[in-house]
Amino acid sequence: MIAKYMKTITPLFICVLLLIGHFLIANINLANDWSLENQPLKYEWGLEEQTAEHDKCNSIILHYDGNTWNHVYHTHDTRLTDIYGFGDNNIFVIGDKGTILHYDGNSWTRQESRIPHRLNSIWGSSPHNIYITGDHGTILHYNGTEWKTQTLGVSNWLSSIWGFDENHIFVSGSLGKLLFYNGEKWTEQNSGTTNWLYGIWGSSKSNVYAVGVYGAILHYNGKIWEKSVQITNKRLMDIWGADSKNIYTVGADGIILHYDGAKWTRQLSNTNNWLRKIWGIDNNNIFAIGDNGIIIHYDGKNWKRQKSITNYHLLGIWGNRKDNVYVVGSNPKGLY
Repeated sequence: MIAKYMKTITPLFICVLLLIGHFLIANINLANDWSLENQPLKYEWGLEEQTAEHDKCNSIILHYDGNTWNHVYHTHDTRLTDIYGFGDNNIFVIGDKGTILHYDGNSWTRQESRIPHRLNSIWGSSPHNIYITGDHGTILHYNGTEWKTQTLGVSNWLSSIWGFDENHIFVSGSLGKLLFYNGEKWTEQNSGTTNWLYGIWGSSKSNVYAVGVYGAILHYNGKIWEKSVQITNKRLMDIWGADSKNIYTVGADGIILHYDGAKWTRQLSNTNNWLRKIWGIDNNNIFAIGDNGIIIHYDGKNWKRQKSITNYHLLGIWGNRKDNVYVVGSNPKGLY
């Protein structure tokens, strides 16, 4: 009797094992297929594998040659925040702990700032007249030889600086702080808001814009600052324009707004990553950068994503040609 049942059970047992094996293989293949299907989503959100060369450093500098982004510098002891230059062989980078780097076309060297605070934004009218703003009311000036602190008597975090020339320089910061420099002294301007103003830019000394939290957009007509019509409550981080009728602002969740001289409209960015900075060469070559290594390029018609070879948060951008653009980024781990 036992032998009879064994003859029946053995084939059934083998069939069950075959079914289990087939099920496991199918699930493995399904998992692989799911992973492949979701790779474009990973790419879309700007999450990329870092190269082994700089995957544990605090900050990196990338360079765009018109075709690809390449890693050109990294540092382990500071976080870089912004970049500005005056040509291929004269570029400045800033960061926390008062860090200032200078590129002469061959190497990056440190310059003495004697400031312990984080530096946030840099702008200059010439290589001999450069300004940096930072936390705790910090403003530094470079005369081509050394950096000196300018005393303003403010303690706000100063987030952005832009100037039309050496006699018309604007600074924005926390609690709606707006400062103006006329070539001789700094004075405070009435912004009419306590919103943090993260970005500032203008097309002339009487056409300046500042943007910030809750979708704040302020406009300066040469005499007073006025609020523009609010069309979003998202935080706006930076602003740049090719001219007075082509102005762009970027911010939280990939938002991009365009101003045509009459009204602001939203553009499709194809990303949900925060966009931190925007910079352009002309109307057909504009770059926006931000979290998780996101870099998108505007060709005059559409915003398209570029491969950045990093997942660091990109915080500063500058370029003087469409084939010579630099970006600085910081490791998101521990970044405040």
